[in-house]
Amino acid sequence: MMEVELNEVISQIKSPHLISWEKSDGNYSFVLKGRKKDWNVKLVFPTNFPFELPKAVLLDTDLIGSLAHVNFEGLICVTEGDSLLWNYHKPVEVLKSLLCNIVDLLDEAILKVSKDELTDEYEGYFQCCASPINSFYEASDTLEYAHLNIFQPNSRKKKERPVLLNNRRNEYQDDYSNLKKVHNQVIKIIHMPLSEPVLPPKANAKISANYVFDLKKFLSDRNKAKLDKLLRKEKIHAQFFVLLSMPRSSGERSQLLLSFTAKKGMPHPLLERSDGWDIELFLPARNTKGYLLERGGAEKSLLNKKVAIVGCGSVGGEVALMLAKAGVGELTLIDHDLLEADNIYRHRLGGLSLSYLPDKQTGKVNTRSKVNALASLMHLDFPYITVNPKRQLFCNLTKDKDLLSSDLVVVAVGSPALSLQMNRQFKELNINNVIFCWNEAAGIGGHSVLLDLRSSCLECLYSDDSGFNNRCHLALLENGQKVSKNLTGCAGVFTPFSYLDSSQTAAIASRHAIDHLLFGWHSKAMSWKGENQAGLQVTNRYNKISLKEEIELYREDGCRACCG
Repeated sequence: MMEVELNEVISQIKSPHLISWEKSDGNYSFVLKGRKKDWNVKLVFPTNFPFELPKAVLLDTDLIGSLAHVNFEGLICVTEGDSLLWNYHKPVEVLKSLLCNIVDLLDEAILKVSKDELTDEYEGYFQCCASPINSFYEASDTLEYAHLNIFQPNSRKKKERPVLLNNRRNEYQDDYSNLKKVHNQVIKIIHMPLSEPVLPPKANAKISANYVFDLKKFLSDRNKAKLDKLLRKEKIHAQFFVLLSMPRSSGERSQLLLSFTAKKGMPHPLLERSDGWDIELFLPARNTKGYLLERGGAEKSLLNKKVAIVGCGSVGGEVALMLAKAGVGELTLIDHDLLEADNIYRHRLGGLSLSYLPDKQTGKVNTRSKVNALASLMHLDFPYITVNPKRQLFCNLTKDKDLLSSDLVVVAVGSPALSLQMNRQFKELNINNVIFCWNEAAGIGGHSVLLDLRSSCLECLYSDDSGFNNRCHLALLENGQKVSKNLTGCAGVFTPFSYLDSSQTAAIASRHAIDHLLFGWHSKAMSWKGENQAGLQVTNRYNKISLKEEIELYREDGCRACCG
């Protein structure tokens, strides 16, 4: 919006909150009438207003640090999230509403009824003037040493930089991401946990060494004693780090890492008062288990669940990764196949998981198994997961402890005969909670069958009053037609379907798995269907069902697996 247009919009605002406004230095200052005081606020308009709202800054700097939803720079957090939508066709009404919301927020904040909101925002208050640092440290109410990985510059005149915060025990997988390549020095720093929340310095003031020193009075007696003991060990240095934490109303703890630097060596800033410290702030970017799961939409309660996946091809490999992202803590992967270049366009694993390098001793190019390649990928991607890769045929693992102790088994082998064989083996092994999932050819559709084998089984779907029927009740394609393809001869026969097909099947199977693990659901079959672009013969069910359909399952009286 052009400046002339914006001036015209603001001049049309009729609101009891608007006392006056003026333009200076490219921004607009407003005097707004509140319930008990007038507010001085600056609006910084983006170039694409009214499709983007302006930022609001509080000009009453003496109040910064004592009002909730106002950060160190005075930025007012009027709206949260990027999912809001306003009527950009009426910019006058948009601005009028924004000014009203600003006044309401500030009026509420000054009444002190939102003190908890202010102290809960301790991290957010300093976010604009703090640098992030990765942290695997879980702050508690215990004063202790945290372990800080620091980068040491070549020049002694430059400050050490914090790189990674951790506790004594690495909670994450050793091969997670590229953490193995982090080889900087590790030092011990004091974690000072306050027993109650505190306010930031008032009137837009920076954190000072005296402010931090005074926070010792908010330590419990036990932690004060621990602090005195640790401080007696500290030698004179020109740089110290302190991790500060305090409780939030929701039960977590706010955290702030402080770097104290001086021109010469001095006693620890928590040991003696001094104005000779410069302080730099760092905000821990939480990589802890509970935070990452909740922030990413995963379920914490799934961390102690174990799922075995038999068949780690296009569908099974995708199920494994979806369940890992959902928060399942332990996965057992069972598949005998190797990963080959043939797989990469319809498998989650791509070229990065292939090898073209010859062995230095034999000259042979080794091929990785699908389960080992998947396990490596998941260990790289997820810091808190256990993966048990087993390059075995299922028939060799019927006594495997990881399989037998699983809360759920997902079968994605593709072959109906092999699936039906496993169905009977599961019943013999008393493995009752099972999902069978598979694609049909040519993008016609896919299925997920969630079962408690004590109630019904996979063979029920192939049974009727006369006994076994070689066509599944869920089938979308008619039997007896040619659907396979052959590009290189008999050894190259394959069933055509795409990664998108496998992803849809994996998605409904993963949803079934989560519904069972969280809520105990079973005896449900879900199908999806696609367009019949290949002109294949389809079943009546294909013509009747919607794009996705879930049905209840019941035991068939003619099922020989269930009824003997």
